[in-house]
Amino acid sequence: MVNNPRYNARMSLTAMLRQLAGGRPLSEAQARQAFALVMSGQATGAQIGAMLMAMAARDGGPTVDEITGAARAMREVAMKVVVPAGMEVIDTCGTGGDHTGTFNISTTAAIIAAAAPAMADRGMAVAKHGNRSVTSKSGSSQVLEQLGVPPEAGPEAGPEAGPEVLTRCLTEARICFCFAPAHHPAMKHAADPRKELGFRTLFNLLGPLTNPAGVRRQVIGVYDAALTEKIAEVLKRLGTVHAMVVHGTTLGGPDVTEGGVGLDELTTTGPTRVTELKDGAITTRQLHPADLGLATVTVGQLRVEGVEESAAMIRRILDGEKGPARQIAALNAAAALVVADCAKDLSQGLDLAFEAIDSGAAKRTLALLVKLTNED
Repeated sequence: MVNNPRYNARMSLTAMLRQLAGGRPLSEAQARQAFALVMSGQATGAQIGAMLMAMAARDGGPTVDEITGAARAMREVAMKVVVPAGMEVIDTCGTGGDHTGTFNISTTAAIIAAAAPAMADRGMAVAKHGNRSVTSKSGSSQVLEQLGVPPEAGPEAGPEAGPEVLTRCLTEARICFCFAPAHHPAMKHAADPRKELGFRTLFNLLGPLTNPAGVRRQVIGVYDAALTEKIAEVLKRLGTVHAMVVHGTTLGGPDVTEGGVGLDELTTTGPTRVTELKDGAITTRQLHPADLGLATVTVGQLRVEGVEESAAMIRRILDGEKGPARQIAALNAAAALVVADCAKDLSQGLDLAFEAIDSGAAKRTLALLVKLTNED
């Protein structure tokens, strides 16, 4: 018997690949083990690609067990954010990948939600997880940098926005930005196989499930309506207290939009599928803009051509400009306030979000975040 840990690990993964090739999904424990091997660099590129392909090609894609196990493995090796004592954090990170070209809605919503006085009253803050853009014109990291918030260079680099600064941002601004590459360096082992495959895999779902601040309350936008209940079940297994998993759609027809476009946000372009996890129960409903007194708009009214336009739109929203961009940003901030239990429902959350904008609190929150992340 070969007593070589690396050899034995690869043989173990080979056995799991045979199982996948035979049409049998991995259990949660197996998925956790398999992705731990990936994260530790013990899996070859061929093995990683084969595993991702087998899961993606299966009818229904990766299972709840597989996603949960992979998320646990990734969480275990993440570089953690130190959350101040007595504080609880939420997140508004989505999967991305909806290809709509809208401005950075969830990032704007995070700023607005963090500024609501009810967040401070309840000891809540926002640990916004995000990355550079892969499929959109402006990722959360890029737009925040355009707004003056530098990304982290990583725990060992000690830059302006290093790990200690994140804790200070949570304390003073009630929001920090967790730049994914700085907190998930183990992801480098899967980078080449993912790039070579060139299509969505289980890894596209892991970002929102692996916030390094250990959030247990969050709003997750997904690129496919079929994922809302699946991801809610994963969150339940991971110990999430309150979450909304959402997928927005558009109403067809020339008076509304091009039709058939999905968004990984709560949307004002048509109905949103909202799957809510609260107190261990999972429920799904359709939300229409008119339910909250909001107008239905076109996707074109929310699109930007790049990071500069997205940042400019965010500044205009925080300056109090009325219009479709303000409405959708406030709607997503409202959801964040609901999962934080700072608002009893989306209607009250909208009122709190609009107040945070119109009082200037959201603009001041961004200014403070910029200041804290640029101090020597």
